[in-house]
Amino acid sequence: MSIGMSKLLVIGISLFVCLLLQCEEIYGKEYLVGDEKRWNPDTNLSSWPEGKKFKAGDVLNFQYTSHLFDVVALGNYPGYEACDPYPVPKKIYSSGNDYVVLEKGTNSFVPFDVSYCKRGMKLQVEAE
Repeated sequence: MSIGMSKLLVIGISLFVCLLLQCEEIYGKEYLVGDEKRWNPDTNLSSWPEGKKFKAGDVLNFQYTSHLFDVVALGNYPGYEACDPYPVPKKIYSSGNDYVVLEKGTNSFVPFDVSYCKRGMKLQVEAE
């Protein structure tokens, strides 16, 4: 390989890496909610955000069994503590593989079924 080709390869790889880093900055980082346990009542979702630094524009991927669960986005609605998705859920997801873009501030999520929520199946994250 000639010196010119080597320099071109190094420049190409450098540009590719820069583009990858820029894409994460522009589109945000993606997180699988609950990691390998996913969105379900057996996952300790209250501790899942620990050690993660969320930013507005990051994406939460909720994966779950669609006929058993759903995801209700509450935004900054105070119903989170009481596991109350009423009266104004921001959005309801039910596909079993949902992508939610975080907004700056508090982002709260509960299942529609209050019994699951009271067992700990709820999530609240702060995004900068």
